[in-house]
Amino acid sequence: MITREELGRRLRECRARKGMTLKQLDEASGFSATHISEIERGKTSPTIGALVKIARALGKETSYFLEEEQLSEIAVVRRNERQALPEEAVKVHGEYLTPGIPGGRLNAYLIYLDPGDLKDVSYPAHSGEEGIYVVAGMVEVMVGDRVFRLEAGDSVHYPANSVHGFRNAGKERTEMIFMSTKRVGKNSSSSGTTGRVF
Repeated sequence: MITREELGRRLRECRARKGMTLKQLDEASGFSATHISEIERGKTSPTIGALVKIARALGKETSYFLEEEQLSEIAVVRRNERQALPEEAVKVHGEYLTPGIPGGRLNAYLIYLDPGDLKDVSYPAHSGEEGIYVVAGMVEVMVGDRVFRLEAGDSVHYPANSVHGFRNAGKERTEMIFMSTKRVGKNSSSSGTTGRVF
């Protein structure tokens, strides 16, 4: 959880970037300039309802002001700058293709499945959706009681509200781009590549 001071700093910076005065933000959000000033100086914390209205007046997602890590609004990841998925949170090897953006819902990863590795990686049902694009090799994707065999160039998109998973279905290394509306992280991860291995 971010501190009041950090929340206030983000609000102040965002307002300054937009060239808005406290009075203009007062008029746009419905909260007094005095109250907004106190929030910006870390003297008080806004209620969630107040923060939603202030964020809307600033043209931002509320999460922009609440996420522990301040993310760039446009995320560019160079090939040589990719970060590996955290070993303690995943069952397969992979890299982040996006570090995420404020309020973002789409996350992309490059996943590697070793040749001859036939173990299934399975996930329980959860909210959101996922997609896989096979870059190289062959993969079997399981969604509920259905199985889809995909080769390089094939893709699948599915709701994640039933048990699902994947496995290497060939004798060579498989590379795939995995997209999810949930983030794979070190401390909490409810989808992506944290599934049980069988």
